[in-house]
Amino acid sequence: MRRLARSAAVVAALAACTLWPARARALDAGQAGGEPIRLDVTETSIAAQRFDARYLEYPQDTGWGDWMNRLDTDLRWGRWTVGLRLDSAVFWRRPLDNPDYASLPAAQHQEIVQDSQSRYGNAIYPAKMWATYSAPGVEVTAGDAYAQFGRGLILSMRKVDELGIDTTVRGGKIAVERGPFALTAIGGIANPSRIDEATGRELFVTQPTPGYTQAPVFGSDRVVGLDLQEGRGLPVTLSTHAVRFSRCAPYHYDANGHVVTDWGSDPSAVTFGTCDASDVKQWLQGLNLVPRGLLAHDITMAAQSFEVPSLWGHGQLYVEAAVQQRQSDVPGQPRNAEGNAIYGTLDVDAGISSTTVEVKSNRNFYTVAASVAPYAPEFAIVAYSFLPPAEAFDMLDAEGTGDFNACVDGGRVREDLDVSSDLLLWGQGVYAYSKTEQPNGACDQYGHTITSAGVSAASVQDVVWDGIGGFEWYFDDKRSHVFASAGARDDTRESGDVGYREQHAEYSVAIYVKGPWSVEIQGRHRHREEAGFNVDEALHERWWSEGENYIALRMAPKWVFTAGMEYTTLAGQPPTYFNGAVLYKFRSDSSVSFFLGQQRGAFRCASGICRFFPAFEGGRVELTLRF
Repeated sequence: MRRLARSAAVVAALAACTLWPARARALDAGQAGGEPIRLDVTETSIAAQRFDARYLEYPQDTGWGDWMNRLDTDLRWGRWTVGLRLDSAVFWRRPLDNPDYASLPAAQHQEIVQDSQSRYGNAIYPAKMWATYSAPGVEVTAGDAYAQFGRGLILSMRKVDELGIDTTVRGGKIAVERGPFALTAIGGIANPSRIDEATGRELFVTQPTPGYTQAPVFGSDRVVGLDLQEGRGLPVTLSTHAVRFSRCAPYHYDANGHVVTDWGSDPSAVTFGTCDASDVKQWLQGLNLVPRGLLAHDITMAAQSFEVPSLWGHGQLYVEAAVQQRQSDVPGQPRNAEGNAIYGTLDVDAGISSTTVEVKSNRNFYTVAASVAPYAPEFAIVAYSFLPPAEAFDMLDAEGTGDFNACVDGGRVREDLDVSSDLLLWGQGVYAYSKTEQPNGACDQYGHTITSAGVSAASVQDVVWDGIGGFEWYFDDKRSHVFASAGARDDTRESGDVGYREQHAEYSVAIYVKGPWSVEIQGRHRHREEAGFNVDEALHERWWSEGENYIALRMAPKWVFTAGMEYTTLAGQPPTYFNGAVLYKFRSDSSVSFFLGQQRGAFRCASGICRFFPAFEGGRVELTLRF
């Protein structure tokens, strides 16, 4: 109880500190040349304090606190917009600050020291900066810009706020539209967000620690791309895209293989990285072997899409095909360096029925992952392209430990029935045949299984069936609702061994009470079995259950009071987690929230991107203001 009381006091203090500096305002800054000048300033603050380790948790993942701040400024004058986002982070109670860790066994202490080199570093840096000129039919940006071609098969540099993923091209972007034609050109250096709020990991040069050599965490990834569209506003739209990625070393290496980070002696390499062949090879040799394209110094891709925006007013069709070529000088890389992918989606509605068909067929085609060093695994999900999964997004953590979509045939069919204005019935089925779900899986551009030497061979292959159905029912003049669904997944290897199995159910119920008051409950339960997980002493995989249930009391539109309970029977994890939260909305898009309690470590997905979030036990305050 003392530990809880002390941590709660710290969190309360953080709440006060967070609320004080976090302000936002918009003001008119006068006029110039007859045009008004408007300055928007927005600030977002997050403060969190984690409790000490509870049960089988790594000491370097608990007990620390942080305050992260994001300052956005946006200056608009006529057709010009200039912006700057300044990110900062301050950490306390870091593992290396704890004198008790010095007495730990040498191996464990060394692990903490190594892990801390790329975590918990106080920082302030210009995360995004840009200047944009916009006129009818023309937009030119210098600095940071987002870009996606087609459905993202060859380029998708975007923002996924829920996961802290925010990747731009820092360089230049030109977009021109003239009637049925459009052109977009981009070029520059990839610029993802550099600090992971969930773990304190950072994409900077590792911090200098006595006895350890400074090492880079993130490379200098270059990209140039061109997108041409024909037929905008016409019955058929064609788009042609081409992109080239080049991986360069983040810094120069001296004759002994040590990183040179002296700005005074080597300003160009320290600021922009270096594409010198020997430096690039030295850098890439230290990266992971998977995904398979990570060690390629150059990746060239092209795609052609075909879109029918309206099928006689009752649907739409989209098809995109892409090719990929990878080049690597790192010894031992597979010789098969070419791949291709096809993705298509068809939406049709007739009467009360709405049907979606989504298909994919990929051959040795990999997403372009950011060149992140192995000791920053939290950023391994940062990628510059996106393979549409043709899956339910909340099931992406069931796709195994390999590259499920690199060599796969499959698709998804969903049927929605609007039985009435208050009742929707829906069902979905997924089939996939993957040759790369397992870490040792690989195929060539024809879909033939191969070895790392590039010759045909048998590899582990998986057949996946997935089905889910549910309903959405509104009542009480649509002020109340019940959403519910249930489904199952079977992933069986061709050998007959179990790859993955699951049964799951989800629900969300909102009941209007009176006036501004309503009660909401929601939850999810999963019963899972996976090869290599939850293994007992006899080395047998056992089923485990996990899930969460939350109840909220809402006073619209200002207050939400929430209590939650999460659970898991996975071996080595605490079985239960309890938490509570309060949310207050200043306006519909501005709020402050306070969280206190525990959440289990789990995969969480948003916008098609999934990552593992570590277990959390502590307090967190977040203030969001938007104007």
